[in-house]
Amino acid sequence: MSTSTPLPSTPAGKHALVYGGSITGLIAAGVLSRHFEHVTLVERDHFEHGPQARKGVPQASHAHSLLTRGLNVLDEVFPGFREDLKAAGGLILDMTEQHAWYMGGVWVPRGRIGLDFTCQSRPLLEWVIRQRLQALPNVTVRDGREVAGFQTSADKARVTGVRLQVPGGGQEETLEAGLVVDASGRGSRAPQWLEALGYPRVEESHIHIDVRYATRIYHRPRGFEPGWEILSISPRLPEQRKVGTIQRIEEDRWLVMLGGWLGEGPSPADDADFLEFARGLPQPHLYEALRNAEPLGPIHHYRFPHNQRRHYERMSRFPEGLAVMGDAFCSFNPIYGQGMTTGALQAQALGECLRQGLSGVAQRYRRQVGKLLQVPWSMATTGDLRIPEVEGRRPPGFALTNWYGDRFQRLATQNPEALRTFMRVMHMVESPAAMASPRTLLEVLTTWHASDPQRYAPKPMTVASNQPT
Repeated sequence: MSTSTPLPSTPAGKHALVYGGSITGLIAAGVLSRHFEHVTLVERDHFEHGPQARKGVPQASHAHSLLTRGLNVLDEVFPGFREDLKAAGGLILDMTEQHAWYMGGVWVPRGRIGLDFTCQSRPLLEWVIRQRLQALPNVTVRDGREVAGFQTSADKARVTGVRLQVPGGGQEETLEAGLVVDASGRGSRAPQWLEALGYPRVEESHIHIDVRYATRIYHRPRGFEPGWEILSISPRLPEQRKVGTIQRIEEDRWLVMLGGWLGEGPSPADDADFLEFARGLPQPHLYEALRNAEPLGPIHHYRFPHNQRRHYERMSRFPEGLAVMGDAFCSFNPIYGQGMTTGALQAQALGECLRQGLSGVAQRYRRQVGKLLQVPWSMATTGDLRIPEVEGRRPPGFALTNWYGDRFQRLATQNPEALRTFMRVMHMVESPAAMASPRTLLEVLTTWHASDPQRYAPKPMTVASNQPT
């Protein structure tokens, strides 16, 4: 059972509007329902009944997990969310007990660590959250509509609503709101709309990584008991650049993702290359599990060209009544699995800002999120910038940070407390500063880290070619 505390309600206004029915948008609407008399969620796609992939989510077929911090936020916004997700078929797993993970050239020790994460398809997760949102009496969902622009006050100092239309054009409808939240994703048009209103163009940071990955669903074979529910083979950057995972998801299926940096990924032109790519991973376990397994559908390919951060917190002028959130503010390399959790934290931050009232909330929120994003942005881009061919400014002390991080990871394979700290930082439960406490610093610098990289490795197992499913 969840032990989280539901978010308190603080009246702030009559009507709020969220556009973008993403995971972040759904959570934001749930948060706003506690602060406004009425909330409207606008989504360009039509929502189907049940967990169905949407056209507006091109990455919907790929792996999506909530980290512990994000899962905690969901349980605060929608009490009992964990139970709802499990009842729908999703899994909530301990990070190291049910996860066999090869990381940085070493298998991570197994055992319960008290940090949960989710395993399910993206459509299932979105559907469970949407059901909870639509059950709220003061929330209205307007699907099959897109936002065509902002409505503003006469002096353009405040966004007062949006113009809605059917996708592709048609008669516009004006919808007024005391607060408008842009959760429309990487392709957000807020930068152009703000510039057209006379505001400065928002500064953007890009780090080009050309991540490519492919995903396929397989039967989870009966009787195949490898001792894990999720298997991850991560590269030792920068020497290795291929990654692969098998996740158990609802309906007793495997979701298998293979990919890599700088164009490394299975060929879209050759289905046979999917299995061959798995053979080229740093460890054989994923390939052995797949080579006789039965696929359930086609291979879905996805390309992520660059990390993208829009620095709304730096703008010299910004209108009241507007909050930008999720990938519309900042989007990360999806291989690190931070996106949904970071979006949940932004929704939580908006709720915290609203407790001080509606006046000035846009300014408080954008500055708070600018600070909030520093850690996940640094965590993602530090890994990517280890690859020499990735263009981008390396921060001062970059080489020293990587050296220390490598030694800390090695210490974590021998020291349970160091492992727990590492995982808590990864799940955004603790600050990275916890990895550099005086005691930890001494251990990192003085402990001999040579250890058997295969000590905690699961036994490679092959699905029998005549395995019943």
